Amino acid sequence: MHIGLVGPIATADIKHLLNGDITRLPKGYAGGPLLATLITELLARGHTVSAFTLTNDLPLKTDAAVTAIGADNRFSLYYVPMRPKAWRPNGWLPGRIMDLFRFEIQGLKRAILERKPEVLHAHWVYEFALAAIDTGLPHVITCHDSPLTIAKLNTSSRPTRSLYRWLRVLMARKTFKSAKHLTAVSPYMRDEVQAMTKTTIQVVPNPVDDLAVKLSKTRETSDAPAIAMVCNGWDGRKNPEPGLLAFNKLLQSIPKATMHLYGNDFGPGQIAETWCVRKGINQGMHFHGPVPHKQLLQELAKHDLLLHTSIEESFGMVIAEAMAMGIPVVAGETSGAVPWVVGNSGTLCNIRATDDITRALRKTLMPENYSSIARIGMATVKARFTTKAVTDAFVEAYNTAIANTALSGVNTTDSKAPL
Repeated sequence: MHIGLVGPIATADIKHLLNGDITRLPKGYAGGPLLATLITELLARGHTVSAFTLTNDLPLKTDAAVTAIGADNRFSLYYVPMRPKAWRPNGWLPGRIMDLFRFEIQGLKRAILERKPEVLHAHWVYEFALAAIDTGLPHVITCHDSPLTIAKLNTSSRPTRSLYRWLRVLMARKTFKSAKHLTAVSPYMRDEVQAMTKTTIQVVPNPVDDLAVKLSKTRETSDAPAIAMVCNGWDGRKNPEPGLLAFNKLLQSIPKATMHLYGNDFGPGQIAETWCVRKGINQGMHFHGPVPHKQLLQELAKHDLLLHTSIEESFGMVIAEAMAMGIPVVAGETSGAVPWVVGNSGTLCNIRATDDITRALRKTLMPENYSSIARIGMATVKARFTTKAVTDAFVEAYNTAIANTALSGVNTTDSKAPL
């Protein structure tokens, strides 16, 4: 089967699939390492995969797309130009949100129709989904977030950021109105968006990278536990402040504990460290910032516990990855899909309350609790979130989309509609 994957793909995440020197390639679009996991598995099964992503380091021209060819010629990645500025003009083009990503959608659509995969699988319900639907090819769209929830949870003091999110809601509504085949990464996510579409949404979870499973090991608690937080962005939804304050309180009973922070805004000298220094709570904290996904997994495997203080998650990829490694998790008891993902392989608490987080950390690190939680986490991932199981479900969805499109009488062999 020739499958088209449309979504955020960073060159660093798929470099193992590409030919030769990748240093001259565009950087791609970070934020979707699970697509690299899915692509790798589809290729291992003998499928042909054409992937399409956006990148903001190419000239803003209709013919500026760049193609990278995979090592075995069954994989190709198409980089389509994306405007770097959301609101202000980008040369002769307006900010990308001003026309709801029209330039990017047209570029993706043009690249897709040059390849004409048998079926498209687009991730997130915005520009990638709209481009896939507009081609007229059989498609599956995966919902990774709830547009309305994200817009409502945006507590930024910057009005433009809030407006940006609400304009994204308009894009998502168009997707939900037109999409023929939809999946969601958790029951929570399905329930959040089902009212926005007449299409029945199937639950297919995110695949856990096989590397995380390989890094699993039997763990014992320590009197000097290394606690990790992976948080992409300092904002109200990610809710990092209570977790940082809770760790500082934990030091009163476990003075040798350390905290290691990863993600955007969590590097040396960035927002998180500046805030902690100002509060006088930076003792024992190490600010690493963003790192490539494979490296993050390797780093995460060195830790003893994952603290995840996000108020809302549609799935919680890093939570499942930590569980796969046998790392116990402390996370929110009402944080969207988090309770469904964690099950009994962690400690759920009120992640808005510093004292409750501190109690959960202490409870999880107790010898009588720690090892059993770690074992349950590894078993949970192997039973529910393996790459094989998730890919099986997606391939079935692809076949259904192809069959249903054929039954509807849509001509998928001549899909070059005007852009």
